[in-house]
Amino acid sequence: MSKASGNQKRRSQSHKRTGAEDGTKRLAEYLTAALTVVLCAALVFYTSDGYYQIGADKFTAYRNVMLTGSAVLFPVLAVYAAVEIRERRRPRISVTDAFVLAYLILAGISVLAGGFYQDALWGFPGWNMGILSQIGFVILYVILSRFGRYYRVILAALCSFALIVYLLGVLNRLLIDPFGFYDGLSYLQTTQFLSTLGQSSWYGSFLAVTLPVGMAVFLYADSGRYRAAGALMTAAGFCTLVTQNSDSAYIGLAGALIVFGPLCAANRQYMRRFLTALTMFFASGKLMYFLMRFCFNPDFEPDYVTELMWTSPVTWALLFLCLIAAAALYVPWKHTDPWEPPKMAVRLFHVVPAAAVVAAAAAVCVLILQSKGLMPAPIAGKLENISYLNWGKEWGNGRGRIWSFGAKMFTETNLLHKLFGVGPDCFHSYVSSRYGAEQSLFWGDKQLTNAHNEWLTSLINVGIVGTAAYAGIYVTQIFRSLRISARNFLSAGIAAACVSYMLYNFFCYQQVLCTPYVFMLMGTGEYILRQAVDETPPNG
Repeated sequence: MSKASGNQKRRSQSHKRTGAEDGTKRLAEYLTAALTVVLCAALVFYTSDGYYQIGADKFTAYRNVMLTGSAVLFPVLAVYAAVEIRERRRPRISVTDAFVLAYLILAGISVLAGGFYQDALWGFPGWNMGILSQIGFVILYVILSRFGRYYRVILAALCSFALIVYLLGVLNRLLIDPFGFYDGLSYLQTTQFLSTLGQSSWYGSFLAVTLPVGMAVFLYADSGRYRAAGALMTAAGFCTLVTQNSDSAYIGLAGALIVFGPLCAANRQYMRRFLTALTMFFASGKLMYFLMRFCFNPDFEPDYVTELMWTSPVTWALLFLCLIAAAALYVPWKHTDPWEPPKMAVRLFHVVPAAAVVAAAAAVCVLILQSKGLMPAPIAGKLENISYLNWGKEWGNGRGRIWSFGAKMFTETNLLHKLFGVGPDCFHSYVSSRYGAEQSLFWGDKQLTNAHNEWLTSLINVGIVGTAAYAGIYVTQIFRSLRISARNFLSAGIAAACVSYMLYNFFCYQQVLCTPYVFMLMGTGEYILRQAVDETPPNG
């Protein structure tokens, strides 16, 4: 059967649905929208006592909303599934669906392989990324991929909540605290907490997932009203990013820009908006540096990239370069209608992803050579001033020691654990049972709960096979969403958010303020893909 006839058959089957089945599906779509909007609001705004135990509060909100919502939604889904089975309709399973199902099964196998059954249920307190949380992420993906009809409402709510978070984050960095969360905290403590989300690295992970969606609205929306809303979210996101004080957030944003750049290169409107966004980004660093001089927190110490964004002549030059380039594209060109960008510029944007991979590989090689003392003396002397190119135990705020320890754990574990892991969020349980003395020697009373690298943590928790399935979810969703981005711009935003999440969490970890959102976005992306297949013309 050809692809076109297959699409025709699916459409004809959809027209044969009974009224009761359509009613059940519509109810499931309403409940899915209600559950996800309430979940977004609860995770963003709920806290019982300011920043005290705020991570536990956020997880409580996630758990309660998911349990309550599932109890209401599942009976409706059971009725719908029963009708589908009675009508002998085969479920449509995409490659991303297959990876999601494989990951769920393999996460369950990792619980059995690890043997830390109680610890694996909800996971380590404070992180709570156990098997039940992983099941919750899969549920979010599944219901949105099948019943995400109101995804525009859901994403509008998420972006609105995110804008409030960003604005509060900006105000907090200016020592303006409208809700009194900073009451009783020292200046040093206030540098570590932001907005209604709490810990700054958790805040950064939320930013990494949500900002690309707002950027996509600004870059690609046809409606001026939507573009204005997207511009506001993008500008606020940039302003909070350049004061959030996390180098990982810049890496996440770079990933999103690498996705958007090639998509904008061949279209004059999109290209000038992309250059406008870059101008806003570099201008935000200068603006926030100026404002923070008047409301300065004496204990706030900007990291390396933030200092570059604030005061470096390089970023000043990039600001003016992007401003001039954007202005040039706003000037009408009489002799080029429709506008055709220079072929060299288009090619440049399309090789940027590959160039970024090459640059990252080169940086790793330099880091290795520098750490082993193999670089020529003149070059080595200059590289000593760049902390990122000098590996050691304190590299990356202590990640050097943690990553080395995590790699040692993985290489020393048995074949069963290498393949299937020790259980979701059982990193600490395994460390305590096998490496308790070393943990105490290196970290004292602190508990080592993960490797501060989601992918290394995943290798230990769910093994090689589980990590491959987990990565497959993201990779297939990214490439499939990019394929239809011209038909629905939100697909571009979802792909960019997935890339941003993957890069940010190379230096961070799963937690309740980012991972549920990225699964929601991937489920939405799957729904958009399914709609695109259904709407394909018979001979298209």
